[in-house]
Amino acid sequence: MRSQNQPRDPAPVMESMDDHGDRLDPVAFGLSLGTTMAASIALIGTLSRLGVAERWRALFADMYPGFEGDEGGTIAGIAWGAADGFVFGVVVGRLYNAFRRAY
Repeated sequence: MRSQNQPRDPAPVMESMDDHGDRLDPVAFGLSLGTTMAASIALIGTLSRLGVAERWRALFADMYPGFEGDEGGTIAGIAWGAADGFVFGVVVGRLYNAFRRAY
C-alpha cells in the first residue's frame, strides 16, 4: 500500500500496437471506403425506388453500369460502389504513405 506522501507513478506511455508508426494501412482504408460507398449507393438505390433521390441515382448510373432503380440494379450499383471505394481507398492510402515518408 502506498502512503499519502509518496509520489504517484507517472501515467503509462501509450504505445502504438503496430510497428508502422504513422503509416496508413491501404487495404484497411480501402475496405472502409468501399463499405461506406456501398452503403451510400444502397441508400440512394432504396430512396430512388421510393421516388426520392432519382437525380442521384441517375448521376451514379452514368458511372456504374447496371445501376437502375430496381432491386437488381441497386445490387449492381452496390457492387460497383464497393469496388470503386476500395480501389480509391487503396490508392489514397499508398499515396499518403509515400508522401508521409517523403516529408
